Amino acid sequence: DGMLVNYEVVGKGEKNVLILHGWGGSLQEWLGVARKLGEKYKVILVDFPGFGGGAKPREDWGIYEYGEFVRKLLQALEIKKTIVMGHSFGGRIGILLAAKTNLVERLVLVDAAGMEIKSWLAKLIRLVSPLARRLPQQWKNWIGSKDYRQAGTMRKTFVKVVSQPLRAELEKVKIPTLIVWGEKDAMLSIKEARILQEGIKGSVLRMVWGASHWPHVEKFEDFVRILEEEGI
Repeated sequence: DGMLVNYEVVGKGEKNVLILHGWGGSLQEWLGVARKLGEKYKVILVDFPGFGGGAKPREDWGIYEYGEFVRKLLQALEIKKTIVMGHSFGGRIGILLAAKTNLVERLVLVDAAGMEIKSWLAKLIRLVSPLARRLPQQWKNWIGSKDYRQAGTMRKTFVKVVSQPLRAELEKVKIPTLIVWGEKDAMLSIKEARILQEGIKGSVLRMVWGASHWPHVEKFEDFVRILEEEGI
């Protein structure tokens, strides 16, 4: 659609792995994992539009627009089936692709977003949202998450993304799913991992002990060992 896309391909295996990074991240943080997986697979890494080397969308996208972007990218690369590994925000898009398309043969969710458990403060803000919209931006920054505060020109996109629920899509995911979670993730709690595990029938949950929200970076060897143990 005339959009400049930044992506890389690692390895030459017959099977494909598509890696989708988290909010505020880029494909760069996944290159180590890609090189390891590239020993067996062809690994595609892509910068989401608005992140890394990807051009910012012309409009404020939500999860469905990002999902359609990935679908079109796979079509352009002539990839009909792939394992999808999604981290945080990328996990949202992975869930959506697995629920809505037949492109995904296996799903790996790494500290995936989309199952947020709202705090009492967030629930209160939602109740008074018409009033909250009138608050000064510095007040919104104070009550908002770190991602919200640092979103910059992508702030409206961030708000749109986090306001789109995904729990109803879980029962539509009918493929083998591995959930990998950092034991010390302070951004997305283990309770959210349990929601994913309960919502996707037959899914497997593995913990990366001592890791926070970025187990693939902080505990690289433990992370890739888990992938190997689970047949990836």
